[in-house]
Amino acid sequence: MYFINPFKGLRPQKEDASSVAIASTDHLSEKDVSDFKKNNPWNYLNVFTEESNSKSKEQFELMKEKSILTKDKDNSFYIYKISTGNHSQVGIVGTAKLSAYDNLHIRGHEEIFLERAQKRLKQMDNLNAQIGPIYVIYPDNHKLTEFIKKEIISKPIYSFIALDKCKHEMWMINEEEKVKKICDLFNSINRIYIADGHHRMEAISKLSEFKKHQNPNHTGNEAYNYFMVAIFPQSQARLLDYNRLIKDLYGYSEKDFIKEIKKKFNVEKQNSPYKPKKPQTFGMYLDKKWYSLELKEPPEPNLFHIINLDINLLQYYLLEPTLGIGDPRYDNRIDFLAGFHGLEGIEKKVDSKEAKVGFSFFATQMENVISFADKKLNMPPKSTWFDPKPLDGLVAYDFE
Repeated sequence: MYFINPFKGLRPQKEDASSVAIASTDHLSEKDVSDFKKNNPWNYLNVFTEESNSKSKEQFELMKEKSILTKDKDNSFYIYKISTGNHSQVGIVGTAKLSAYDNLHIRGHEEIFLERAQKRLKQMDNLNAQIGPIYVIYPDNHKLTEFIKKEIISKPIYSFIALDKCKHEMWMINEEEKVKKICDLFNSINRIYIADGHHRMEAISKLSEFKKHQNPNHTGNEAYNYFMVAIFPQSQARLLDYNRLIKDLYGYSEKDFIKEIKKKFNVEKQNSPYKPKKPQTFGMYLDKKWYSLELKEPPEPNLFHIINLDINLLQYYLLEPTLGIGDPRYDNRIDFLAGFHGLEGIEKKVDSKEAKVGFSFFATQMENVISFADKKLNMPPKSTWFDPKPLDGLVAYDFE
């Protein structure tokens, strides 16, 4: 049995790819999303935002009926390159067996919001398909890197700029010898880490169990025992900061709030927006002013399983004791802002009074992600922001 496997992808026609696939809507305003849906009736957004499950299913089936989507005849791997102005990453889209996740050959690192996982489960169950891959990373492998380099010299089956302003390119590999080589190389690696898609992973696990219980002739080889992954090398994956916004000061005046946090932090006013340049330092935007924050004393050793992760440190030493922020998965006084919005994104939210104070972070490092996953520990939700992300719908995996 192979660790990573080829599959028959459900894909848009070449000329439809840019209008069918979904870029991360975090980059877009509500108007941008609305306009794009209206101008691209076959986009997957029109499947996921239908008012009822029956309409979503009807739209999805119509896309197949009209040959907007067609299923490849041969089991294939799909080489996937994503490029921005100053960054590119090349990986492979394939399927992994769910038992590899249970056996920790596939490792996660982040806590989830159960409601989001449930929503994902309903979508996949309704369509009987996984529309977007789970983004995973693998320890760099020289042989696999060299193999991929040779394959992407040829013309891609897709090449376009998506709404996320990234260039997305894809190549299909279905020659038996090359497919086997990819399988063998991943068997030698035998370990991958979930970067983005923990909610989707939870949903797929639950859905697979559901289908297993429904099937009296279950063998373990059915399509629902596998899930689609986009696998990128560790050295190419890019992590951005994931910042925090708090809606009020828990009854403190701005002056008293700063006085309170000075008990544990060195607080210095900055003349310009402050982005931390090292771990265990933070930026804070309050009342149109930027401050830098740094703990006066080293963090308590072995504090629970905190492992000195910056997001945990701010939660433990400031957000919870001073601002009364509880579990960030359920506390509606906290919000999250991905680093691609920049520090101006924090300023905009606070200046518009959507939030009262914002905190900027030094980005979580890849070694933290690997360490947490290897130790079977979970980071808090919204700890990592991998950017850029694979598109949903450029290639889909159905469970038929």
